[in-house]
Amino acid sequence: MDAKQILNPLFGVTIGSTVTSGTTKFKASVLTQPVSKMVSQVEHQKSMSGESSYVYSDKMNQGSFGLCGAYGISGVSQVKSSLSAYVGNSSATATKSITVSYNTQSVAGVEYIDFQSLTASDFLASLDDATRQNALGVLDAFNDVVKETAKLDLDLNKLDENDSRFFELKPYLQKWIDLSQRFCTNFGDGIVVGVTWGAMGGIIMEMTSGSESETWKYGGKADFSYASVGSSVAVKSTYDGGTSNNYANVTVSCNSYVSGSVLTTQIDKWFEQVSNKTFEQLADVKVMAVAPNMTINQGPPTIPDFVKPKPSEGISSKVSEIKDLDGLKAFATASAFDQAKKLNPELTLKEFIAESEQPANIDALEELQDDVNDNNINVLEPNDELHQNLLLASKSERLLSQNVSTNANLADYVPLGVWISNWADIFPWMAQGYLNNVEYIEGSEEIRKRVLLQDLQTLARLYLTADASGIKKIKRLNRSLPDVKTYDIANGFSNAAGELQNNYHKDNILSSIIQSLGTIIGDIYKFWNENTFLRNAELALGLIHEVKENGQLVTKSVSDVSSNESADSKSYKLVPNLFEAASGNYEQFASTLKVLPLITPDKELWAFGPEKGGLVSIYDHEITFSKPSLAKFIKFEANKDTKTLTNRDFNITLYPIPYSAAAGEHVAWKGISLSTNIRAEKSLTGSLAQMDTQLSGLKEWSFSSDNWDKSWNGESYYVQKKVKKHYIGLIDEISNVI
Repeated sequence: MDAKQILNPLFGVTIGSTVTSGTTKFKASVLTQPVSKMVSQVEHQKSMSGESSYVYSDKMNQGSFGLCGAYGISGVSQVKSSLSAYVGNSSATATKSITVSYNTQSVAGVEYIDFQSLTASDFLASLDDATRQNALGVLDAFNDVVKETAKLDLDLNKLDENDSRFFELKPYLQKWIDLSQRFCTNFGDGIVVGVTWGAMGGIIMEMTSGSESETWKYGGKADFSYASVGSSVAVKSTYDGGTSNNYANVTVSCNSYVSGSVLTTQIDKWFEQVSNKTFEQLADVKVMAVAPNMTINQGPPTIPDFVKPKPSEGISSKVSEIKDLDGLKAFATASAFDQAKKLNPELTLKEFIAESEQPANIDALEELQDDVNDNNINVLEPNDELHQNLLLASKSERLLSQNVSTNANLADYVPLGVWISNWADIFPWMAQGYLNNVEYIEGSEEIRKRVLLQDLQTLARLYLTADASGIKKIKRLNRSLPDVKTYDIANGFSNAAGELQNNYHKDNILSSIIQSLGTIIGDIYKFWNENTFLRNAELALGLIHEVKENGQLVTKSVSDVSSNESADSKSYKLVPNLFEAASGNYEQFASTLKVLPLITPDKELWAFGPEKGGLVSIYDHEITFSKPSLAKFIKFEANKDTKTLTNRDFNITLYPIPYSAAAGEHVAWKGISLSTNIRAEKSLTGSLAQMDTQLSGLKEWSFSSDNWDKSWNGESYYVQKKVKKHYIGLIDEISNVI
């Protein structure tokens, strides 16, 4: 399997790797001595990814995956990190083959810096020469400020910029600020203090039908599976919902992949269960269920035994000058004030302190949450961030430590999650202030890329389905223009999706992909993007036809009972439906036949499905679908207010159906899925919700001094649970170790 498909954005990260907030750029470890320990952990997580119109899980039909957690030193940078994504083992292109990946991630152990066996002097001694030298430079400047404060008889907790003594102290304070900021520029804002080690691998199954009529068929009567994480679903369910009894024309090819060789044996055994078999032999196989035990038999990686560093007398004496942290908040406030002054040179210290106590403004975050939950993301909206790339994988330089890992048996394992601590939470003399306001969203291009990739997948699938249902060509309103093949449109969207996924990390890729669509396909995408509610049609569109019977208004939907059929058309009976838009009881569409939207090159809106083309007529008791002929397809209007497609002449309303409609335990849902959109990405919505919870109760500024006990001194040992940490990973955080 191509390395890009199993890309791990944490690849190369080890204990001691440094990281820069905002860019989340990892660099090589700065540790030169073994100060970590390993705890054995056994855990596996399974998931399905790839594409299938008949199965929903939180990783299906997604071209990119979000990370768990986020890292940043400010509200804006934390949100920016939460928007990051990686390509991973996903499939972006939609073809007449169906590809499904069955994935597993296995944890072997958690490595962590044993802070409770270390003092600040010890940890300084474990760093490489450059990092230690620069950290000591900041410490010297910190101690000089404390000494000068004592000489001037100043109280650090009551600094007054109008006091003449403050002007004498200011050069010392500014030197400390400059050195502290320079340290973060050179060595990042934080350091990796914990790593979850393990491996990942899986099976990739590609299914292709040799029959044109069976390829990408609509499957109006197919069973739809709403799969929980790691649940078992039969192969035939992913292919066509299990509707066919004849799979003779379907070929299947299987491959396997593994990242972290300690899982190779189990992946090979798993692969043996599905390789060299016909589709008929695999149709009823639940691939997840036949997976062997994915416990990593070798246990956790072997790392060097913990060795307590021996700091020099010079290091110990400098650290020992810190007798307490009573004035630490003044340092953090001074650092934060210096940041704030760069944005507002007229700001006074008194004004800053007053502002810092105000509640954090996170309006932009809450607005973003609303837009994501409503799929209201304008991909084509111009912004000035086209040259920024937030992807963790591309920002990681993937450099392994040349010191610590030399004797560690890590080559067979990969990092699945990491914990990061800010330098200011390890060395108190690097005190900082953190702005919690989220008044704008930095990194909006990242979320637009994720939405574009999902849109391209959806539209490719949509036009392939139209082609398979009999709508092979679309005539132009200007008859002098040539017909447009739906397959060509699908191919254009599919190629663009593949191009975006393969070049996801590149600058300006979003605008490049949009331009590559050309005029006709580009106009179709513009219409889709303008009517963002179309993304809500996760389970296609539910059709409601209003008719009067015996003086009463009755709402009807399409039954699965055919009333008439010819070579080019098919009619179905309409039956009463209890759906009410106000109540949102979308489960009422469970057994009805759904339709799909089709945007023409002339920006007309049609509806098509379930089998033979577009909607051409509707009466009180019957509805007819036909392949393109003399009969014109019924046109619909996009209503942004009601978020529906409507035709008033025929009293038809088409409602986008969410996945939640099929989630009920007793809901037997029929039909296919259309759109796995940004709202359905639980990693993103969960991360944004977590950001909201974390930031909503904070003041405008937070200070690293809040994380330190005032009684701490240079002789104190760290307390593990008091060293603040941030987690990011491919798997959920393991919270019972560090």
